[in-house]
Amino acid sequence: MSRRGLCVWLCLCVLWASLPAFAQEGGTYAPLLAGFDGTNTGRAWETNAFFQRMAEKTGLYFRFQQYMTAADWEKAKEAMQPGGELPDALFKANLSRTQEQALFDRGVLIDLMPYLKDNCPHLWQILEDHPDYLEEITLPGGQIVSLPYISTAPAQNAMWINKTWLSRLKLSAPEDRETLEQVLRAFKTRDPNQNGRQDEIPLAFLGPFDLKFLAHMFGLVFNDYNLFLDETGEARFAPLEPGYEDFVRWCADMYREGILDPDGFYLNDALRQVTSTSQAQTYGILLTTDTTNLFPAEWAKDYEILLPMRFEGERKYRSLTGHVYQGTFALTANCGEPEKLLQWADVLYTPEGARLMAVGRENEDYVVDGDGTWRVLESARNNSSFVAQTLIVDGTTPPGISADEFELSYSEKYLTDMIRQRYALDEYCVRPFPQVALSAQQKSRVAELQNEIGYLVDTQLARWVSGEEQLTDGAFDGFRERLEEKGLQEFLAIWQEALEKAGRR
Repeated sequence: MSRRGLCVWLCLCVLWASLPAFAQEGGTYAPLLAGFDGTNTGRAWETNAFFQRMAEKTGLYFRFQQYMTAADWEKAKEAMQPGGELPDALFKANLSRTQEQALFDRGVLIDLMPYLKDNCPHLWQILEDHPDYLEEITLPGGQIVSLPYISTAPAQNAMWINKTWLSRLKLSAPEDRETLEQVLRAFKTRDPNQNGRQDEIPLAFLGPFDLKFLAHMFGLVFNDYNLFLDETGEARFAPLEPGYEDFVRWCADMYREGILDPDGFYLNDALRQVTSTSQAQTYGILLTTDTTNLFPAEWAKDYEILLPMRFEGERKYRSLTGHVYQGTFALTANCGEPEKLLQWADVLYTPEGARLMAVGRENEDYVVDGDGTWRVLESARNNSSFVAQTLIVDGTTPPGISADEFELSYSEKYLTDMIRQRYALDEYCVRPFPQVALSAQQKSRVAELQNEIGYLVDTQLARWVSGEEQLTDGAFDGFRERLEEKGLQEFLAIWQEALEKAGRR
């Protein structure tokens, strides 16, 4: 291309980005879609087949403003002002509840509630069937300013047990803390990997985060802020509950006995990842979201999700993310035709739209065989860039629903078994504390307090469990005093105020 030709081409590119939305695709409406899909995905929205296929289906074409780093996208959201150069829609918006409220309050985002019933009938039906989902995406004032992603079988930080070891030792899956201890001790002493060495790690974890999922065995299920909501709508702090001390003492006893991984406070996933099947299996139970991230596929088939242990006859477990991922799609005050954009988004709340996002297009990317199972075609399987070029569901979360139901009929049985196990676990998973909006001032103060309070909780748990500090009779009294000194009551008061503002009490 000549220098003059290059200059003309560059000018046309600038003109294209600045033209009114109605000036493109032969005069059709082409709104500007802005959002974040990072460089790690290898995806360029302008060339991604998902958007082209959606355009063929809906007749709606977009111009794109794709941000490649989270920091740049956060700055862009912060800078948005009504009357400024706003995009029409935010896609893969990654909006927190606080950001939703702030952007709506200053006139950047519009209320979608008046449009949903008529323009998003598939999403609206889901929300009618699940009023808790509707409550979760609604601001305290009754507005809905962003659409969610809804997963029917969300990934959980589950307890994965080596079912091959269970079978080899003729053991049943544990049901409660007592039977769990029996299984773990058998894993440690009865050489289930049959290599003649006592090298088995009965229960593997990574740091305090994983350990606290085991507190369900003591009746405690709480979030990353160590909070849960009691029956009266009161914010409660789990480390102050009587069961928490029992939980810590149990972990310390198991660590001292060699049941808990002695390296659990020092390793990360990269260091415990196994790539060769020639190595001996050493893990009995491990806490993780997906064993395929740690083991070869052949090993992953040896593990299954363990249902939560019963406490006083009841199973209850912490949901890692919940079914609803908020803040994925929003419309700005600059949007000329909100109805059309919401109709476009509603396709993603159908089974067809879910497949288009997560699997691709039938007979081009995958095929359904005569037995009802489906498989990825070789043209897609052998394309290392297939996900980046064709799909949209990975990376930052998009709007829509998951394709879990369709994936249950995948041709690889061990993968469909994994999804079924996630469904089974999900029956017992709860969100211990609701999503509530904090003001900018509250958010800043909570971050300051969490840096002190959360750090104290996690480091103290690690010190007690590892034996670095002894659990004397007065140890917990001193721990509680330090929590108070670091501002625990102020911390709880902020959350309680947010609950009351959101009408959750």
